[in-house]
Amino acid sequence: MTLAPLGVNEALWEEFLSQAANGTLFHDLHFLRYHPEGRFRFHHLILMRHGKPIGLVPGGLTGSDERPLFCSPLGASIGGMVVGAGLRAGTALAMVETLQEYARGQGWAGIEMTLPPSYYSFETAGLIEFALFCRGFRLQQKWLCPVLQLEPEPNAFERTYTARQASYVRAARRKGIRGLETGVEGLENFIVPFRDTYDRHAVPATHTEDEIRDLLIRLPERVRIHLAMFDGVPIAALLVFRVTKRVAYTFYICRNSRHENEHGPAFLIAELMDRLSAAGFRYLDLGPTASDEKFNKGVTFFKEGVGAVGHCRDRWRWVLTLE
Repeated sequence: MTLAPLGVNEALWEEFLSQAANGTLFHDLHFLRYHPEGRFRFHHLILMRHGKPIGLVPGGLTGSDERPLFCSPLGASIGGMVVGAGLRAGTALAMVETLQEYARGQGWAGIEMTLPPSYYSFETAGLIEFALFCRGFRLQQKWLCPVLQLEPEPNAFERTYTARQASYVRAARRKGIRGLETGVEGLENFIVPFRDTYDRHAVPATHTEDEIRDLLIRLPERVRIHLAMFDGVPIAALLVFRVTKRVAYTFYICRNSRHENEHGPAFLIAELMDRLSAAGFRYLDLGPTASDEKFNKGVTFFKEGVGAVGHCRDRWRWVLTLE
C-alpha cells in the first residue's frame, strides 16, 4: 500500500469518490474549489494498492512551515478517509498506518481528522473510528449535530414537532405562506433573511455572499436554496447541501426579524422534510448546535423542538512526537 499527493489524478479521485462507501460533497474537489486560490495549503492524498486507489484523504496543512499539522478536512465541515465498499478491519488499520508513515516522512507534527456522524455511512463509521483509535488517535473535540430522520409519509412534522412548533406550521399554511426550492436565481431573496440573521448576531457567516453564489452555480443539483415566502417577502431561508444520496445538511437557518411571529424556520423545515423524503433522502443534518466548548441553548431547543435528536461529529488527533 502506498500514499501519494493528488497531483494530476483528479479524474481518478472523482471516479473513486462516485463509487465510495462513505464519500460526501465535502470530499469533492469541485466543491472545495469555491475557496480562492492561496487561502489554504491543500495536500489531498490518494491511497493506492496494486496500482489502484483504495482510499482518499482530502485535507491540507496548517501551522508552521517547519512542522505543519495535516487536517482533514480543510475548508469543509467533515473529512477523513473515503473508502470503497466492503472495507475490512485489517485494511482500515493498514490505511491509517500508511498515512502515519507518510506524515513521519514529511516531518509533520501530526494528523487531525473530523469525521461525520455515524449515519452518514453505517457501513464504515465505526470501523474507521476503531482504526484511528488503535493507531493512537485520540478524541480531540465533539460537536452535537441534531438530525431529523426522514419518513416517506407526507406531513411528517405532525409526528416529530412539539405541539407548539406544529401549531406554528399549520398557522403559517393558513396565512398562505409558501415554501419554495430554488437555485442561484433565488439568491436575492435568500440574502434578505441571511443578512438580517448575521447582522443581528454580529458575527460573520462561514461563507461570503459571493461564495454562496459560486457554490450555487458550481453545484446546482447539490446546493439549493429553500425559502418561506409571505406576500412576496422572504421571511425565512435555508441553504441546503445534499451531501450524500441519503443525507442533506442545512448550512444556514435564517429568518427575517420583521416577520418573527410567522415562525418561518419551523414552517420551512417542515416543508423541507417532505421535499427531501420524496426525493429519497433519509436524514437531515441540522448542523452543530453545541460542542464541548460551547452550548447554544436556544438553537438546541429549537432543533429538538422540531424532532431532531443528537448525534456527534468528532475530531480525532494523532500527535507525532520527536524522538
